[in-house]
Amino acid sequence: MKIAFCIENFINTRGGAEQYVHDLSRRLADNGHEVHIFTMNSRDFGQDNPRIHILRCGPLPRFLKVFSFALRCRQAVRGGKFDMIHSFGRSWGMDIFQPLGGSQMAGLIGNIRSINNPFNRGLKAITYLFSLRKLAYFYIERIQMKEAKIVIAISAMVKLHLLEYTRLKEEKVRIVRNGVDLNRFHPRNREEFREGCRKQLGLAGDEVMVIFVAHNFRLKGLQTLIRALAELEKRNPGHPFRVAVLGNGKSKKYSALARRLGVKDKLFFIGADEDTPRFYSAADISVHPSYYDPSALVVLEAMASGLPVITTGYCGTSEIIQEGREGYVVPTPSAIAVLTDRIQQLNDPELRRRMGEAARRRAEDFPYSRNMREILEIYDQYIGSSAG
Repeated sequence: MKIAFCIENFINTRGGAEQYVHDLSRRLADNGHEVHIFTMNSRDFGQDNPRIHILRCGPLPRFLKVFSFALRCRQAVRGGKFDMIHSFGRSWGMDIFQPLGGSQMAGLIGNIRSINNPFNRGLKAITYLFSLRKLAYFYIERIQMKEAKIVIAISAMVKLHLLEYTRLKEEKVRIVRNGVDLNRFHPRNREEFREGCRKQLGLAGDEVMVIFVAHNFRLKGLQTLIRALAELEKRNPGHPFRVAVLGNGKSKKYSALARRLGVKDKLFFIGADEDTPRFYSAADISVHPSYYDPSALVVLEAMASGLPVITTGYCGTSEIIQEGREGYVVPTPSAIAVLTDRIQQLNDPELRRRMGEAARRRAEDFPYSRNMREILEIYDQYIGSSAG
């Protein structure tokens, strides 16, 4: 099958969406499919399959650049004689649309919700209202919902939001959940990496490492986690929990917050590092108190690594977690007392062990192979219906 992928940035270190498209394209290529990727930016060059096509959109303002990319994608794929055109970003001319960032409106609401100060929250809402870039995003999304023959939602939450905030017809939607590399993210990594990684991070033997993995610290709820850490300190001074932050973000702002709340020594920043399995091996708990996440791949990776997880109802991955078995789902990031309770409960090593084993078993229901198989089934259904 000759397949075209359209995504604005094909750089797998940018986040979960880009990593997903990167991995899916490689697996499809390894399974004999011819994959072409149309993008503005990539670090992968000189490959025959997947083949990268860079679409130059010029030195334009950002709101015009998104229009330029959408139009250039439509033009580029039109003459390629592709069996399937699959868009993951803001492009036009696709057969299948898979919005890995979820609904534009739901994402905007999540961003506003994540701002703690009411004045700043209102100011941000006004800024969004008059943002040409945001208006461009909504316009492009509206065209995509009309053009796409099938829309793939990566969680039931995303499906609900798309139906609620766009004019999408329900019969167009298919749910395909993310998959995870069950070999790369595995509890056995503890045997190889745990001791050395914890030593590198300066963790004492009895300290409980909570890992937070994200690039957008505000949206993914780092402030909430720091406040829960401070609440733990009030309840139990000298508690064993330490929070390791893996990813790029404005660390100074959050270090200052931790200092004001008296937990600066309980928080440390690792920075961006692609060797996430090693850090999962050093951790004891994964916490992802997100204000909006269509389907957090990092939660699934932590589960595959054998970690109990805590996330919120605003995260699509929460749908596969049974409360108290693989971890906990806190209703909202603002429920800091509940989040604190859940972290405190996981001070029990035996509970962590049981939950971690259950998390791994649940993650095994979502291998990469399942995700790719379901994607290919949708391709076949679409091609079959088009031929008929």
